[in-house]
Amino acid sequence: MHRMNVLVCAAAAAVLVCVSCGSRSGKSSTVRADDSTSVAAVPDTIAPLIPGEVRLKNDAEAFGKENPLKGDTVKLDEIFQVGVSTMILKDSLMLVCCRDQRPFRLYSLPELELKGVYGRLGRGPGELISPEIWPFQAPGYLALATDEFRDNKSVYKIRNDGTQELLGLRMPSKYMEGFDYTRGFAAKDDDHIVFTHRSSLYYYDGSDTTAVPDSTVRKLADLRLGKYSAGSTMNIGSLGVNFQYERAVWAYKYAKRVMFCDFDGNVRAVDFRSSEDGEAEGVGMDSNITHYWKLYAGDRYVWLLYSGRTPMDVVAEQEKDIYYIYVEQFDWNGNPVRRYRLDNWGFISVDEDSGTLYFLSNVSEYPFFRYTLLQ
Repeated sequence: MHRMNVLVCAAAAAVLVCVSCGSRSGKSSTVRADDSTSVAAVPDTIAPLIPGEVRLKNDAEAFGKENPLKGDTVKLDEIFQVGVSTMILKDSLMLVCCRDQRPFRLYSLPELELKGVYGRLGRGPGELISPEIWPFQAPGYLALATDEFRDNKSVYKIRNDGTQELLGLRMPSKYMEGFDYTRGFAAKDDDHIVFTHRSSLYYYDGSDTTAVPDSTVRKLADLRLGKYSAGSTMNIGSLGVNFQYERAVWAYKYAKRVMFCDFDGNVRAVDFRSSEDGEAEGVGMDSNITHYWKLYAGDRYVWLLYSGRTPMDVVAEQEKDIYYIYVEQFDWNGNPVRRYRLDNWGFISVDEDSGTLYFLSNVSEYPFFRYTLLQ
C-alpha cells in the first residue's frame, strides 16, 4: 500500500489530524459475549444492565484471541482533507464529515458512489467553523451537525439529500454554551437527545411542550475520571447511544476504561487499569497514551477504535511504514466480544447487517477501505 507523508497538526493529541488523502487517479463479573456478529434481525430488547465496576487484567482475558484483518482498498478518485473525521451510516447512505470548504460528503452504499458535497465552512448563517456530525434517527435525516469551536445554540439537522435545517431545542441554555472538552450528542428525534456536558451525561426529553425547560433535562451519569475535575482534559472521550436498548457508552481517550449506563442511570464501568495506574494531565502531551480514539455505535454492538500508544509513538512507527490500529467490539451491556487489529490508521463505521467495516484512512493514497468482520 502506498502511504502518503503525514502532517501533524497543532492539536497533537489527535495524531494526524489534518491530512489530505486521495488518488490522482461495585465488583461484578464480566463474560465474553456471543462470538458472532449476527446478521439476523436486531433483538427488540436486551438483558438488564448489571451495575458495578469490572476490572480486567488484559485484552486476552477480555477478548480472547486477537483477530488481524487486512483491508481492501476502494479505488475512488477522491481528494479531500480527512481531518478528525466522522462517518455515519443510515438508509444505505454514508455521510462523511471532512475539513474541506464543503465539509459534508454523501455516498451511497455499498458502492461508495459520491452523491454530493454539502455544507460550507465559515462564520455566516448556516456555516460552521469546525463541523462535527452526530447520529440522528429521525426518518428522512442522516445526522445532527454542531460546531466544535462555537456554543451549541445552533444545531443543524442534515437531511438524506444533504441539505440542512435548524433543530429547534427547548433545552436550557446553560447546557449549550461555551467550549466543552466532553461534548457529544446522539438524537432519536427532535425531542429525545442524549448529550454530554461538563463531564456529565444527560438525557433531554422535550416531548412535553408545556414543561418548563429546566425539567426537560435529567442527569444519567458522572463521567469524571477519578480525582479529576469536571473541566479536566482527562475526562475526554467518545459518546455512543442506542435508543432502542436505552443504553449509552463513554470511552475514555486517556484511560483504558469504558463506561456503560442505561437511561435509568445505572452504570457499569469496564476498566483495564490496575489500581496503581495513573495518567499524566494534559491534552496532546507526548506522555499521554491515547486509548480510545473514537467509536461507532451500532444497532447490536459498540465498536471502539483503540490506539494504546502516544501520538509520537504512532508518528515514529509510521515513519517506518508501520500502520495499525485496533477495534474492540462490545455488546451494549459492556461485555467484550472481539478485538481486531487493522492494517491502517484513521476512522471507522460499521454495517452490521453485511458484516462490513468501512475505514476512512488519513495516511493512505486512497481514503476508503473495506474490512470483512468475522461471522
